[in-house]
Amino acid sequence: MPAPIFHPNEIPDIPLEDRGYGYLVGTELFLVRHGQSMTNIYNNLVSYDPNLTALGWAQALRAGDYMAREFPVDVVISSPLRRARSTALAIAHAQGLEVIEMAGLEEFFAAFYSEMPLHHPTRPWWGRSDWSPTSEQAPAFTAFRNRVLNALADILETWAGKRICLVSHGGTMGVITAAMVGSKQLSVWQHNTGISHFLWPEWKRWMVMFINRREHLLTLNEQDYPHPPEAEPSENGFYRIPASLIESWSDLPAHPNLVFLSNQLRRSDRILFIQPPDPLTPLRVSLRSRSAVILSDDVHMLEAGELRRAVLNANHIRYEYLFLPLHYADNYFDYVVIPEQCDKVDTEEIKRVVKHPHNVIRYRL
Repeated sequence: MPAPIFHPNEIPDIPLEDRGYGYLVGTELFLVRHGQSMTNIYNNLVSYDPNLTALGWAQALRAGDYMAREFPVDVVISSPLRRARSTALAIAHAQGLEVIEMAGLEEFFAAFYSEMPLHHPTRPWWGRSDWSPTSEQAPAFTAFRNRVLNALADILETWAGKRICLVSHGGTMGVITAAMVGSKQLSVWQHNTGISHFLWPEWKRWMVMFINRREHLLTLNEQDYPHPPEAEPSENGFYRIPASLIESWSDLPAHPNLVFLSNQLRRSDRILFIQPPDPLTPLRVSLRSRSAVILSDDVHMLEAGELRRAVLNANHIRYEYLFLPLHYADNYFDYVVIPEQCDKVDTEEIKRVVKHPHNVIRYRL
């Protein structure tokens, strides 16, 4: 196991400036948990990398607007996993920034709860006040902790003195929060799009400004974001996918004016769907492609499509919100598919992201 690269005894020379706090400050770190994800609510959905639900997208958009008003940042960094990246896109877009994906911020995969000793404030570690997790005592936890802290050290060194927004997961944020407050291990419950803020002031020790702030969700009515009609209510407020639905994926329907794409796409093609006619067509026709991106401002459609993508385990397909301008490189897509009636995306922007103008497919709904 490689040794961690962080150096806890070294105090870095962090640039300080006046930002209106009444004292000089350097690095500011904002931690944001992703919005509600598919596996947060569907208890029989097996997906390592699920995206957001309709409610999760709404939460992410609220978090983005709130941070742009109250806490503008210099950089938005995200875990590579879909649910975090989608949330980071909403935050970055609201401030005119690009998302930087950082390997190492992913959520834990192997649970480590049984490795941790019992704890009570009047009986520290049940008589083991000197307990410190090691690879021998808690191999799963220390592996996860060291991975996250190595990523954190890289982030804090690279963007020293900047205002950093880091979008990740509950477990990842728990490790980072523990490190920021000087704890060996700390359990912190993080709500979806909960925001925490840490600040490096002129007296050179991290200061906790707040943890798990959520006022951006106060006026959000969760009842406005129902799950797809085929989802079945389950116990404890969860939902489940009926077996009959899972078994029907081999017979996905497609819009009649686009079904031909199933035979046209090559394995090497990248395809972009903008405001598709339904959640199933882009999934059905792009299963053979190397990469497919589906953009829509209908968050209910995004959840319905993501539900089916996750069951199919089609990891090369992404359902994302329609953020403008398009955050893709020039000549990135082999095909762009867009309805004739859609005028939300400028023609020049479409020409920019497609390799050949004649591969822009406009169709009638």
